[in-house]
Amino acid sequence: MSLETREEALLPLIRKPPMTLRPILAVYLSLALIPWALSYTQGLEIRNWYTELVSLLTIVGMTMLLAQFVLTGRINTINYATGVDHAMFLHRKAGEILALLFFLHPFLIHLPRFFIAPQLALHDMWLMFVDSESRTGLFAWTLLWIWVLMSMYRDKLGMKYEMWRYSHALGFVAMIVLATHHAVTVGRHGRYNIWFDVLWITLCAVAVGAVFYTYFYRPSQVARKPFKVKDCRKVGKDDWYVTLEKDGDFAFNFDAGQFCWLNATGSIYNREEHPFSIASSPASLPSVSFLIRDLGDFTASLDQRLEPGRRVYLDGPHGVFTLTARKARGIGLIAGGAGIGPILGILRQLRDIEDSRPIRLIYGNRTMDQMVFQDEIKALEAELQFDQTLVLSDPPPGFDGHVGVIDKELLDRTFAAQDRDAWDYYVCGPPLMVDAVSASLKEIGVPVKRILFERLGY
Repeated sequence: MSLETREEALLPLIRKPPMTLRPILAVYLSLALIPWALSYTQGLEIRNWYTELVSLLTIVGMTMLLAQFVLTGRINTINYATGVDHAMFLHRKAGEILALLFFLHPFLIHLPRFFIAPQLALHDMWLMFVDSESRTGLFAWTLLWIWVLMSMYRDKLGMKYEMWRYSHALGFVAMIVLATHHAVTVGRHGRYNIWFDVLWITLCAVAVGAVFYTYFYRPSQVARKPFKVKDCRKVGKDDWYVTLEKDGDFAFNFDAGQFCWLNATGSIYNREEHPFSIASSPASLPSVSFLIRDLGDFTASLDQRLEPGRRVYLDGPHGVFTLTARKARGIGLIAGGAGIGPILGILRQLRDIEDSRPIRLIYGNRTMDQMVFQDEIKALEAELQFDQTLVLSDPPPGFDGHVGVIDKELLDRTFAAQDRDAWDYYVCGPPLMVDAVSASLKEIGVPVKRILFERLGY
């Protein structure tokens, strides 16, 4: 690679750090409240507090529902602002709230009848369910529960992720179209103000557009940038190291620490794809490498699925688990298991740019034969201001690292108290490990804005 090309590869994609969870929630709730606030400009008579509360919950809930797929639609502008983990967290929590809210919706509407005219309440509720005018609302309500139950019991149903994902998207589209029709034909505001109907229809079109973008438009763009497998080899007891290279002349760049969705089916429209973190530095382009843990199914026979020369597709890069756009006096890296993948990419980029800041790595696994790239990592101690601490729960005789798990005591001992509000801390690994380490970092005084994390799985 020429010096000019190398410098271009090291230019960051992400220009500013992602928001932390609290600002994200504030923005999300503010946007969700806009349609409700607009409803008060219509001049409709304000009724009793309970009716207004149900109206608030219904309008805000409908807005949140229409935003669900936008959160997970692989839209870079949103992902770079929020971070994938935060977007997925918000998507899951909003889904749980929406499931409860819309289950209760028909009952909340008729609840006062149980106090005013209890002898008629059940009959009136039954009429609401069978009334032709409310039919699309009933269909949307039923679909929502099928959707929620499929999500909760996907593993028990034996449903493959790809099939679940397609049914999830199709069910979402059907549900929001039906719910939008219900809102503009039955909803109090929609029946009296045409512009409110236009608002719902526009938001519905945006939500359906996000699905179309994710499942059709974006794959058509990814298809124009194919890769081919250069190498696939085992580098530890449980880990594969896969290197791809561009199969054509096209622009592709990434920041160390990001991830891509890998599709090795031969068809870009086949949704059997898997997310893997990039383990190389941008300076390695036109090659890009991944460290992939063997967890069964797709990864069990990776050398057969990714034989050299095979054409594959990468949807990405995604994620904000990167060095770029951040200012820190030092860097703490904490990896559990396969979480060393993006951490390795970050270390390699620090080496490539000859970073002079102090760097500390805590790397945990169960056994020593799961530790990968130890020769390269130890060599970095001579090239950078860098120290590594190994953590094993099942250590061999004579092991001189930390025995057990990455706990609060180890974090407190590794990272000096005076540096905790000026360093950035990168945590990657299984979800439980990431959550535990992030909580421990907060307990020893690390500000939330200084903690970046990536969960391997959701």
